[in-house]
Amino acid sequence: MQGHGSCLKLYLAFALLLLQNVKGGEVGSSDKDANATGTCIERERQALLAFKRGLVDEYNSLSSWSSESHKQDCCRWIGVSCNNQIQLDLEGYLSKGKMISPKLIELQHLQHLDLGCIDFNGSQIPDFIGSLTNLRYLNLFWGNFGGQIPSQIGNLTQLQYLHLGGNQFNVENLNWLTGLSSLTDLDLSHVNLSNMFDWPEAVNKLPKLRHLDLGDCSLPPPPPRIHSTPFSNINSSTSLTHLNLRDNHLTSSIFLWLSNYTTASLVDLNLSENNLTGLIPDVIGNMSSLANLVLSHNQIEGGNPNSFARLCSLQFLEIPGNRLSGQLSKFVQLLPTCAQNSLETLDLSHNDLAGSLTNLTTFSSLQILSVNNNQLTGS
Repeated sequence: MQGHGSCLKLYLAFALLLLQNVKGGEVGSSDKDANATGTCIERERQALLAFKRGLVDEYNSLSSWSSESHKQDCCRWIGVSCNNQIQLDLEGYLSKGKMISPKLIELQHLQHLDLGCIDFNGSQIPDFIGSLTNLRYLNLFWGNFGGQIPSQIGNLTQLQYLHLGGNQFNVENLNWLTGLSSLTDLDLSHVNLSNMFDWPEAVNKLPKLRHLDLGDCSLPPPPPRIHSTPFSNINSSTSLTHLNLRDNHLTSSIFLWLSNYTTASLVDLNLSENNLTGLIPDVIGNMSSLANLVLSHNQIEGGNPNSFARLCSLQFLEIPGNRLSGQLSKFVQLLPTCAQNSLETLDLSHNDLAGSLTNLTTFSSLQILSVNNNQLTGS
């Protein structure tokens, strides 16, 4: 639903754009189009026109895409920009597509392809996508693609940003990830990966990965062999800053996998809606850059003394819907004193904490405090 919400916002924004710019059936040039400095060549123009024929332009959003003499410069078309390379960004302009035309291969300098939130009605991502070897950015998020993820995507060795989330893929393996040595941002959220028991091994082979979103993928817990693999034998990313693993089937063994990383760079960690049990482990305390920690709706019972001790940058701590028990005041004592000037949100609601509301005035930046649905007493 989160992805659908993002698409809806884009469509509403585009509707406003149409109202402001449509005159005589044409959409006025956007700032991005006006700033284009490249020169359109005939081969690229014909390739784009063929690509357009694979789309469903219900609202004439791409009226500037034409072979008419006064519209010859494809670098000024809506969603297209050229500056020593080509960028094609149609997210928010269209809602439907039929196919991705193979003529796209003619765009030899294409580096940026964004077709997010365009419904391709269950069609498969074409294999030739792997021939666009200059791609740095590929967004097919919430495109209603089906079938297999083509292994040819692994040929895109310069790719830095890959969003394939929100699609209906039948995923047999993640071996194609191995070739993406330049990848820094990977989003496979809302893709069924329930049979991908080796998903940690695939992720471990992305040395430059910084952002990883595998939320709502039905991920199974990492198998025992992952934990026993010596870190020195893994070509693993040591620079993760954002990690979203919410709404999966992970157990507390995920913390063992996390301990294989140099986690000092991690800023955001979301492990909500999993099957985490027991105490929050000390490995969390090693994530010295952590600003956002979300552990909502698990079965966590408490924290070790060192769980939060070194989280001096902590801004948001959310642990609602767990099994935290004991005195609220004792749990607050686990919070890092070095974060007294940074902590903005503390959510401990829907637990079994007892006692009275403790003094939190030392946390000078605290804006949101939620402790409802506990066993608290007093004023």
